[in-house]
This record gives sequence, C-alpha cells and structure tokens, in this order.
Amino acid sequence: MANLWLDLGNTRLKYWLTDDVGQIITSDAKQHLQAPAELLIGFADRFANLAPEFIGVSSVLGEKVNAQVAQTLATLDIPFEFVHVDACHTLLTSDYDATQLGVDRWLQILGAVDRNKRQCIIGCGTAVTIDLADHAHHLGGYIFPNIYLQREALFSGTKQISISQGTFSSISPGTTTSAAVHRGILLSIVGAINEIARHNPNYEFTLTGGDAPILAQHLTHPIHIRENLLLNGLMRYFELHAPSK
Repeated sequence: MANLWLDLGNTRLKYWLTDDVGQIITSDAKQHLQAPAELLIGFADRFANLAPEFIGVSSVLGEKVNAQVAQTLATLDIPFEFVHVDACHTLLTSDYDATQLGVDRWLQILGAVDRNKRQCIIGCGTAVTIDLADHAHHLGGYIFPNIYLQREALFSGTKQISISQGTFSSISPGTTTSAAVHRGILLSIVGAINEIARHNPNYEFTLTGGDAPILAQHLTHPIHIRENLLLNGLMRYFELHAPSK
C-alpha cells in the first residue's frame, strides 16, 4: 500500500510517496511561484501514475486555493484528505488556540514530538517558528520573519539603506552597512534562540527547514537538524486519523 503525502507551503510544493511501512519510494519539491493550483495540475498525471491508495494534504494556502487543489485531486479518483489542527491529538496536546495555530507549524511539532522529552522545535522557513513542548504538550512559542523577510522590510522601510546583497555568515560586528545589516538580522534570531535555550536548559533543540544550517552554526546550545519534519508529521497524523472513505 503506497500513500502520497503532499505539502503545499508558502513557496514550495513537496511530496513523498511512501510504502506500507513508511519508507520513501520517491519524492520531489518545486517552487510554485504563487501558482500552486496550476503547478499541481502539472503533477496530476504523475500522481496518477504513482497510483497511491490515499493522498494526505497539508496546505497553508487558504480556502480558495485549497478548493482548487481539491478539484484537481478529485479528478484522480484517489481518496484524499486535508489535515486540520487538532489540539487534543493523541500524540500532541496544546494550550494554543487551534484556530490560530498554522497547520504547517503544528505538523512540524507533531513530526518531532516525543512524550519522554522536553523539546524546542524551530522551523526555519518563510517564518521562523519556535515552539516549546513539555512531554508532548505544546506550551506555545514565537514567530519571527525569516532573515530574508527582515532584510526586505528594512530595505523597504528606509531611504538610506538600499543594499540587498550580502551573506548571513557571521554575528560579529559589521564594518560596512551591508555587513551590519546582515549580521544584525542574523543576531536577532540567533540571540532569541540562545536566550530561550538559556531559560530552558533541559530542552532538546531541533531545527528544520532550509535556513536551519545558517542558524545552527551560531547557536550555543546543542541542536539537532532534522529535514522534512512537516512530512513526518503528516504521516503521523494519518497513522492515528483513519482517512475518510
């Protein structure tokens, strides 16, 4: 039995096809350039050829786009279902208002959560999300614009700073405007994570997402980098939530 796990994020479409024991058979990821429904139409034949028995979907793209996605998936004649945040999930409870908790953020936590640990799960995507979980109970967290969004906001909000090139490679003081901007932005996130670690010394820290390696090299607390926590969470969700027939 093969299942397809589909992640529609803010900038990318990703999927896994897994076998009946959760091993990845094939996978892919594409930037959707703000046209995810159109990109998915292009994937429809591929999904049909993969012939999964079920498609589980995570989407942060809103009701209008999700309706278009559902129309495309319906043409495949394969059962599919969208994930909805469940603050009383068997594997993960939460103090958070479920209507305010993004499904991508929640699935990242679900993908890492361990009821035997205190954990800090950090998603390094379009937004940087920092969430604390105490023995599989989500306590809440923090949301930052990522390093690139912070840079864009600074450039758009000032007349004197117009440098859009540079690297996020150091948190030491910069000696040019470009270096000071990039290092200051990086320090704002790294410093926040280090401060959270200082206040929560018994927590295991896990980073996921494209910018995880950039942040990890500047953190003082031991960390783990895990790829594709969201897709892991998507699989775990449907292990305990039988797909609708």
